[in-house]
Amino acid sequence: MGWFSKLLLPGRLRTGPTALLPARPDPKTLLAVAQLADPEARTDGDDILAGGSRIESPVELTGEVLAKLGVPDEDRLWACRIAAEGPLPVDFFDKSLAEGIAYRLGGWSLCQGEPLDPAEDAGDPLVYLPAVPEPEEILPILAESLRHADAVDTARWPEGELIEGVVHVPVRRGRVADVYAGADVLVTVEEGHRLPPAAQTRWPYLTEVAIARVSPVARTEEEAGEDAEPAGAASGDAADDRAEDVTSAEAAPGPLDAGSDAEGAEVATSGNDAENTEGTEGTEGTEGTEGAEDTEDTTDTEDTDEARGALLVRAAVALALADGLRGIAADSRGFQIAEAADVLPGVMPEP
Repeated sequence: MGWFSKLLLPGRLRTGPTALLPARPDPKTLLAVAQLADPEARTDGDDILAGGSRIESPVELTGEVLAKLGVPDEDRLWACRIAAEGPLPVDFFDKSLAEGIAYRLGGWSLCQGEPLDPAEDAGDPLVYLPAVPEPEEILPILAESLRHADAVDTARWPEGELIEGVVHVPVRRGRVADVYAGADVLVTVEEGHRLPPAAQTRWPYLTEVAIARVSPVARTEEEAGEDAEPAGAASGDAADDRAEDVTSAEAAPGPLDAGSDAEGAEVATSGNDAENTEGTEGTEGTEGTEGAEDTEDTTDTEDTDEARGALLVRAAVALALADGLRGIAADSRGFQIAEAADVLPGVMPEP
């Protein structure tokens, strides 16, 4: 690569969606990942064509270029730029394609100059459906796959009806057709979405599809709006069409305060003999700090495990809906899933 290309490279990567990967991806693996989003994805020379976008062959980036891109603490990454072929892809498919590739290959995505770690937010599993299902079709499936609700929250859903442990709310406003809630999972059925590539392959005769979004019940309106932004699977104005009584929810409790253990250790240390040397005091202070850091690490690990467990539960619900309603289960970025574990970061299909 010449010096002129190196000079222009950061700008080119910054303008278009780009997947930044920790190792050069195997072409067969990269194609298999792209085919999760578009089953008809194919190679074109060294590039891959998927859903009206071109996944350019990976380019090696060193620390100097990465610093210009705003990616910290990385010495070497491989960049796959996503370029639209012709008109812009439907529902920002090129952006979701970059995020989905980075999510599965353990990297970053870069769009409009902002680096993002997709693993920090897996989003909500989705189910593409040819039409909005009738309550009689979907309720038996949810009654078997959801943890049952005990009663209807009439303050939140005044029109809700408890049926076999599932709260059914007929919204019929904007894009939202129906909402179904269990004890900890919320299924929002939205209609009138343009076809993503995976659905277009299955139903080439349709002009639009319905989408069932499987999200946590305890979801604030702000969080629901962020997850409903365009990500290839659904168009970005879906959040604007949602009813307030559907998206409002109580905030989740924050993590445990890991600093309390350190404070207790410091008080215990101060009660020791005043003749302790400076070296001893320094050692005790270090031990207290290390204890607090260990507590924080343990808490972070527990929070991550809990979040992944909840995500797997929602993915299982999405797969049950797809199987029972002859739909297509996908992650939040429009990549198809065949089993619940496919929604976790770093899970790749066999090439």
